[in-house]
Amino acid sequence: MTIALFGATGATGQRFVAAAENAGVTLRVHCRSTPMADWPTSMLTIIGSFNDRTAIRETVRGSSAVVILFGPRDNSKDIFCAQATRSIVLSMRAHERSRILCVTCAKVGELTSNVSMPMRAAALASRRFRSEEQADDRTEQERIIRSSRLEWTLVKTPRLTDAAGGAEVRAGVNLDIGLRSTISRDSLCDFLIGEINTPRFSGQTVYVSNQ
Repeated sequence: MTIALFGATGATGQRFVAAAENAGVTLRVHCRSTPMADWPTSMLTIIGSFNDRTAIRETVRGSSAVVILFGPRDNSKDIFCAQATRSIVLSMRAHERSRILCVTCAKVGELTSNVSMPMRAAALASRRFRSEEQADDRTEQERIIRSSRLEWTLVKTPRLTDAAGGAEVRAGVNLDIGLRSTISRDSLCDFLIGEINTPRFSGQTVYVSNQ
């Protein structure tokens, strides 16, 4: 199995690289700049901006699935999620690739009834006092995925932690998510690889947590 990975240099992306290597998965990784010196040599790394259609298409080419793990920092002025996701979707269509998994946050986009009232209040406060532009960008990213006409899954997470993997992952389209809900990055990465191997939430938005 070959996975095209976008967002590999972030904290979650690095854990996905490790999980994929442990699972014997081949990676084609897109980076906007030269990666770290100790980057695994077993995977193909393509360097280019999100405006570089050749780099994005080369990353997608030959993949069994695409995983997007963008995690913009709060108040970052680098607003790119929607634009990059649109380019990835177009490249997938060009290469006739269909399976895409995109990780976002339970506090962005549509706040459904399974997201607790305190969690919704935190989302509104984040939009008001941090970056409304970034929140709109992530919402648009989700819309692009849902309307992509691909075999998509949106994975929405509560707070991410660096706890060791191995904990049970709870997943569901109506899973209750509150302020105390968390999931470890290792657990999230294992869930993503499992969902690629055995799709359960194709064409759906799924919430995940360890507790």
